[in-house]
Amino acid sequence: AAGSGVGSLREARRSLLEARQIADAARRDRRDLPVFRLPHIGLAGLLHLLRDEPRVQTFVERELGALLAHDARHPREQLVGTLRAYLDQGRNKSAAAAVAHLSRPAFYERLARIGRILDVDLDSVEACLSLHVALLALDAVRHP
Repeated sequence: AAGSGVGSLREARRSLLEARQIADAARRDRRDLPVFRLPHIGLAGLLHLLRDEPRVQTFVERELGALLAHDARHPREQLVGTLRAYLDQGRNKSAAAAVAHLSRPAFYERLARIGRILDVDLDSVEACLSLHVALLALDAVRHP
């Protein structure tokens, strides 16, 4: 990892701290980059850095709590994984069903169940963005 370039020795400490934070956030990144810089870690990196912030944890609970509780009660379903596949595939249901190794009808039924459990419209871009950020925050909280 590398911090931002500096013009003086006085700024070197800030750059070294930044590099340490980038390295910490990039540990879970699957890309094979020779050097990670601040732009590479993006939103997931920011959430990783904020993972101990109680408001981030509250956001995750508010957005995903009902689904996490459902998965805890029904460990074979793992609807969080279904939601993750849907959002990671840019809300493309067919592609997400393939990634999740489910038939499209089964995948669509799971999405409908997720929508009911979370009381959310999964056709809403804003709702899905919020859920996607919550999943990234969940990853940061669970894997420090």
